[in-house]
Amino acid sequence: MLPAVAMWIGTAPVAEAHMSTVGYSEVTLNDNSVHYSLYLDPQEVGQWMDLHSGQKVFVLDPDGTSKPDSKPNGIGWDRSRLQNMATRYLTVLGEGKPGRIELENATLAKRGNNEYIRFDIAAQFGVPIRNYEIRYNFFFDDLDPSHQNFASVHAGEQTIEKVIDRDNRVIKGSTADVSMSSGKSTIEIALPGWLNTFWTYTYMGMLHIWEGYDHLLFLLGLILLRQKKTDYVKMLTAFTIGHSITLALSALDWFTISLRIIEPLIALSIVYVAVENIWFKRPAWRWGTALLFGLVHGFGFADILRGALPERFVLSLFSFNLGVEIGQLAVLAVLLPLLWFLAKVRWYPSFTTGMSGMIGCLGLLWFVQRIIGD
Repeated sequence: MLPAVAMWIGTAPVAEAHMSTVGYSEVTLNDNSVHYSLYLDPQEVGQWMDLHSGQKVFVLDPDGTSKPDSKPNGIGWDRSRLQNMATRYLTVLGEGKPGRIELENATLAKRGNNEYIRFDIAAQFGVPIRNYEIRYNFFFDDLDPSHQNFASVHAGEQTIEKVIDRDNRVIKGSTADVSMSSGKSTIEIALPGWLNTFWTYTYMGMLHIWEGYDHLLFLLGLILLRQKKTDYVKMLTAFTIGHSITLALSALDWFTISLRIIEPLIALSIVYVAVENIWFKRPAWRWGTALLFGLVHGFGFADILRGALPERFVLSLFSFNLGVEIGQLAVLAVLLPLLWFLAKVRWYPSFTTGMSGMIGCLGLLWFVQRIIGD
């Protein structure tokens, strides 16, 4: 197990445990038009602009002239370049025909605790829209494969929530049903709105654990020491209670702490647990440590939800937390039997010390990088 875990640690992203970018989409279908409010991370937009600085831009004006705005609303790119970006990566179809993407406005806007560039986009059609399709391709292929966009589509009396990612770039449906495709093969889904929300956010919670290397490393550090089974239950229950409290408080904007503080603290929690494993061997009140740092980790879990909670925010919050728990239990179902088996061998204490040292060093490296990154 040591070589396998060491290889995983060595290949884990160093400072990017929660640094993949997130965007938001608010889409409203009108009679013969679609209004699209798109929120994107300013730094990632800036990186895209740098990457494509030499490309030819589209003109906006119908007379064929280009009259770019100069830093509209504090944004340091002219209107034509932002229009080019929207046209290149967003396609909206109504009744099978593409609408003309027109950038109506671009402003800096806050969503949750973070600042985004808000694109107000209109797509016009000559006929009433009953069937629609949205193809979203921002950043996946040239900047950030882990980019996600939380989309709410208001079609008639329905509100549909979807998470767009690299493998699920297309949303399509009508006022009567909903479907989603991966862009490679189409999967038709006809679900009640609440069930669709439940599944979307539960799955997102599971992915957030499985892709959150710092959370996984903290859990590994917690369970690495040989303990009674009842101690494992107390410790993991305390961690769950801790992160559930702050996840709810932060996601609902009742009490929040900046990620600039939380991310280094999460890294320090990994270092602390590793030090406990090496120096104290059998630390008392381990469940207290799990509860305390569970509160810290909950703020990290919540950052992805802040600003994304749709109208069914209670269901979404519950579903995301459920997904986090399912993700944790799946990981523990694999790790705990292996650790219980290894705990029977003579060299297990040395194994624990060596693994804890590696975990602590990686946590310390994350801490330094996250401080410097700020």
